[in-house]
Amino acid sequence: MVSLCRAIADVLSPRTCPICGQVLAYEEYVCEPCFRRLERTEQAVMTENITEDLFYRERHFVHGGAWLFFHHSGPVRPLIHSLKFRDNPHLGEWLGMQAAREWQKYDFFDEIDYIVPVPLHPKRLRERGYNQAEYIAHGISRVTGIPVDTEHLFRREYTLQQALKDSMERNRNVQGVFVVEHPEEMFRKRLLLVDDVITTGATLRSCIQAFHAVRGCKITIFALAKTQNEISPSQ
Repeated sequence: MVSLCRAIADVLSPRTCPICGQVLAYEEYVCEPCFRRLERTEQAVMTENITEDLFYRERHFVHGGAWLFFHHSGPVRPLIHSLKFRDNPHLGEWLGMQAAREWQKYDFFDEIDYIVPVPLHPKRLRERGYNQAEYIAHGISRVTGIPVDTEHLFRREYTLQQALKDSMERNRNVQGVFVVEHPEEMFRKRLLLVDDVITTGATLRSCIQAFHAVRGCKITIFALAKTQNEISPSQ
């Protein structure tokens, strides 16, 4: 019945690839040629990579990586735009699943206790209608079986979008905006912090600092994509 409904919907409103615009044949969200074109970073197996370089001074941080490279004219840009700004949250879950399937074989997710998506402020959540990082987290969870936790890390201040600011302003914009509630419940837990795109790392750095209140926890960072030369995903 579900397949029949999907077939009817595809006839009435054909699904298209967010990267090239071609009508999808059998693919769910991205056509196969475009999916193959996505530039992998190989950071699952690289220590001291450009993602880790952003966080190595932070207490509790142990490892990190981004799945794809974000270039201004590359295929990842329209993919992220579709996820964040075109009411396509399930694309995030699907991308999380694809990344987890590729990185699971490198033991990147081993020994993680909880997956923690970067939270949105309630006002931003109402504006967008969903938290794309949470969908990515659930996609990873579907593949790895690691539970998603949205009960401890909160954003207590509403801030302007990071894409509108330069590097220094990004750091000031998110400084101290996150808080961990009931930190004792995260004692010595290994956490995977998840976001969609890393530019300067300011948002995730602020999240890590919120976990300073948690004794003995260890934090791994994961993002769908890492920009180069601080290119904003909204540009």
